[in-house]
Amino acid sequence: MLTAHSPRLKGTQVVVFPLQNETQEVELLKEKTPLFNYLRRELKNAGLRLEIEYVREGTGPQKAFTVADKYKLLAEKNPVLNKLKDALNLDLE
Repeated sequence: MLTAHSPRLKGTQVVVFPLQNETQEVELLKEKTPLFNYLRRELKNAGLRLEIEYVREGTGPQKAFTVADKYKLLAEKNPVLNKLKDALNLDLE
């Protein structure tokens, strides 16, 4: 959860944790006390506060599940793939 989006410092007192949903917020809040005790000690800042920010699902990498979705993502990265598909007369299953 913390590796998907890096926390950042906002000003000198607020640590912003970008999360994707409320479930992640519940899990973060369970670990808030030991996490913030560590951060306050290491950063020598007793006034640190937590702020949660929700990031939209569309901001991360897009997941492809179907063959058509996978092909579309690959073709966006490499448009020559469309020419190859047409030249070999291939169909997506």
